[in-house]
Amino acid sequence: MDQWYRIDNTGKIFHAVSSATNSSVFRVSMIMNETVEPECLQEALDIVAVRFPTLTVRVRKGLFWDFMEHNDEQLLVKPETGHPCSPIDRKENNAYLIRVLYFEKRISVEIFHSLTDGGGAVEFLKTLVYQYLVQRGEEVETDGVILDPEDAPEPEEMEDSFERYASSDTALRQAGRAEKAYQIKGTAFEPPGIHVTHGVVDGTALNAFAKSRGTSLTGFLTSVLIQAIHEERMRRDMTDGTVSIALPISLRRQFPSVTLRNFFSVANIGVPMDGYMHLEDIIKEVTGQLISHTDKNMLQAGIDRFVSLQGKWIVRALPVLVKYPIMRIGFNQYGERSKTMTFSNLGNIALPESLKPHVDRMEVILYPTRKSPINAAIGTLNGRLTITFARSIEEADIIRAFFKSLTEITGLDVEVYSNEWGEVR
Repeated sequence: MDQWYRIDNTGKIFHAVSSATNSSVFRVSMIMNETVEPECLQEALDIVAVRFPTLTVRVRKGLFWDFMEHNDEQLLVKPETGHPCSPIDRKENNAYLIRVLYFEKRISVEIFHSLTDGGGAVEFLKTLVYQYLVQRGEEVETDGVILDPEDAPEPEEMEDSFERYASSDTALRQAGRAEKAYQIKGTAFEPPGIHVTHGVVDGTALNAFAKSRGTSLTGFLTSVLIQAIHEERMRRDMTDGTVSIALPISLRRQFPSVTLRNFFSVANIGVPMDGYMHLEDIIKEVTGQLISHTDKNMLQAGIDRFVSLQGKWIVRALPVLVKYPIMRIGFNQYGERSKTMTFSNLGNIALPESLKPHVDRMEVILYPTRKSPINAAIGTLNGRLTITFARSIEEADIIRAFFKSLTEITGLDVEVYSNEWGEVR
């Protein structure tokens, strides 16, 4: 009998809300120091795919929930064409919801968000790059910071950690209707596509600068981003209101877990903007909210509320044809309307010393949506921090303002490059 898996509590949402304007596909990449050899990459993928059974699956339709089962087809590496994070065509991808791409020195893994979050995707990418280097004949070691492709998967890697940590002790107050945040509007690319802009900076120096301003790296960059959005908005339409940045928070630190499935929460950091505001005031507000939103009790309440809602008999009893439209409405009312942009920081990615000479840096691309046409993500590797903006609209004022402010405020050099999608040539 084929092995099958329930889709985790968060993954169910992505199945319900994905659409032509919301692919729910994100990307993690490593930029190598030499041009990628496709044959070695395919050999590596054939080995690594077996090590990650919950990522190399096909999805089947169920009456009450979709479910995942083992996929016996070969997962093929492909040259990168078109724009990042496009919807995954299951017929063209042997029914997989994950794809591995290469372009010059870049190895990319794109994953439908129902399978895993950024933490799980990075673990897959690390193991893939390790095995790729092995296939090339390089002397590299896992050193305990990379999942060894020769090891059997641990049961804990496949668990739904939301279910594991859910508690009945927390008061399960239902969240009220979320406050509407300022939302970015613009001219959609025609034909549709995603423009990505990367900015590379010294991560160690930037982290030290953030601490000198009394906040974390995430707190500082979120504050600069909020100020850039507000100033560009004031320049255009002179409106006030709340700029709210949705920050995905990995739950693995507060709730120890090695799961390779989704295990994160989202903190909406909202700052009411009234005219011109000093960066110091924004930093203070953002830092305070970050501390409160990442408090373990607050995160526990979120887990409990989330699991309790999906466990209600009425939710379980509704067929998918009824349930998914209701979930889409809830996503738009409580998720999309309450944020201006999503800003995801995957943190400082650890690599064995033997791998570091072969890898330059990493990139993380978070798909835009109809109501969040610009999203951003950060990945740090080898001390090089890459901030990536992905947009589905022509207007890039906010992105230019952000990098200009970051350079002026910190005095650090930022190397900016893009895929030039939609730009007039």
